[in-house]
Amino acid sequence: MSKSKRKRPHSGGCIMAGAALLIAAGIWGAVRLSETDDSISGITNGDRIAFINSCGWETEATHCDLTEVRIPTNFDDVYEEYNDLQLLQGFDLRPYRAHSVKKYTYNITNFHSAGTAASSPEMYANLLVENGKIIGADISSAEAGGLVTVLYHAEE
Repeated sequence: MSKSKRKRPHSGGCIMAGAALLIAAGIWGAVRLSETDDSISGITNGDRIAFINSCGWETEATHCDLTEVRIPTNFDDVYEEYNDLQLLQGFDLRPYRAHSVKKYTYNITNFHSAGTAASSPEMYANLLVENGKIIGADISSAEAGGLVTVLYHAEE
């Protein structure tokens, strides 16, 4: 009588698949970590106000507006110009095309028009936040066609 050989499932394929998953997870984790190493937290109101204050601006205790903004897939001339403003600050909105992000608006309380006796226009700090990370910022006036400028200049 011959012994019948029982077929064992090939465990080599499972080990290889498991190893591939571990490698992929490690790479994904490293990429995510590198994305957040130099990110600016915008998770809490305190985080957002601290960031605005670090740029030399004072605000009221909480945001005055919160809206959902969809960053367009294709940038027109106006959005390209706005992204150029973001690039001056070390932000870039291109990786967030077609993403919906939160726009927090804060009233700036220490903006004064230089050299004028007239009262200053209302000025706002706008922060674009995705997944608790500030991805863009600007200072703008409430006036139609008014000033839009950088919140801060990035270190070079």
